[in-house]
Amino acid sequence: MFIDPFVIRSINRSELRKKILLYLDEIYPTPTYLSEIARMVKSDPSNVKGALIGLGNRYNGHSSLVSLGLVEVVTDRGFKYYRLTDYGKKVVQLLKSYHSYYSKYT
Repeated sequence: MFIDPFVIRSINRSELRKKILLYLDEIYPTPTYLSEIARMVKSDPSNVKGALIGLGNRYNGHSSLVSLGLVEVVTDRGFKYYRLTDYGKKVVQLLKSYHSYYSKYT
């Protein structure tokens, strides 16, 4: 499967986006809500929201995890939940393999 280099670059530029992806991978395929993600990655909910869907100037919308196709928004009874997509799962596998490869040299 082809993984867009822009996606990898966007993830590598944000430790928070990486943490969110890794957490969503741990609980896959279960969706979860924003404040739960924030608690688990130890970040402010507004920062997590920015990483997920973009937020003003600080978090670029086209680099958000949803815009990149890595996370999907699941709406149920008026509540929004977030879940890793199949593409997101593949990207996380790639990130984990990169990490294990490069950790040999650090």
